[in-house]
Amino acid sequence: MIRRILKILTWIGLAAWFVVILGFVSGEADQVLCNRIDVVLSDTVHSRFVTNTDIRAMFRSEGLQLQGYPMEEINTRELEKLLEKNAYIRGAEVSTDVSGRMEIRLEQRIPLVRIMPEGKAGFYLDTEGEVLPLSEQFVPHILLVTGNISKPDESSGVSLQLAEIHRFCTYVTGHPFWSEQIVQLYVNRRGEYELIPRVGAHQILMGSMEEWEIKLRNLELLYQQGFSVYGWNSYRSINLKYTNQVICTKR
Repeated sequence: MIRRILKILTWIGLAAWFVVILGFVSGEADQVLCNRIDVVLSDTVHSRFVTNTDIRAMFRSEGLQLQGYPMEEINTRELEKLLEKNAYIRGAEVSTDVSGRMEIRLEQRIPLVRIMPEGKAGFYLDTEGEVLPLSEQFVPHILLVTGNISKPDESSGVSLQLAEIHRFCTYVTGHPFWSEQIVQLYVNRRGEYELIPRVGAHQILMGSMEEWEIKLRNLELLYQQGFSVYGWNSYRSINLKYTNQVICTKR
């Protein structure tokens, strides 16, 4: 019985000591000054919109003094909210440790397609359909869409036209053949789409986006079966406007 009581008292003593130590460490941690900021950027292969220098400049523009200040005075959640206001940043996570180090982990948005409307400023659509402004420091090599395109505004968001462009470009970009063959889309004044290929001196008239999956499948069959016989430069134009047929015009 006495041994059991001593064992219980020992555990109580250890628990009390542990609480005291935690309080001491926590108090010491509150007095630690921020002496180092590390910025970790993800997706730098596909996106290089944001740099370490940009993040520090953002803090300076907001009048935030971080290095040399106590960790307890730094609101990491507010820093995350500030960083996520940047159009190119999808998510931010800010953490600190007892050594005075702050780590900022940023997930950048990945551009999918560059939109260049006639007579208007261009922009990007990312993989999630979000609108991104053009960047002066990074120009990604991605699919290009030009012509008569409605630019989104803050009130209406992404238009129906941009939504169908995004769906089409998502498919093309992820397809092993089309991602290499289709380099640009052009939207004419009637709202019809023309595809510009990388290989072959021919014009591809797709018409509307209606049943574009079938149209691309028909075009792929033409490439595989017809072009292997007649060659890539035998036709001046390929018309896919009618879902169940492909009309080719020779040179």
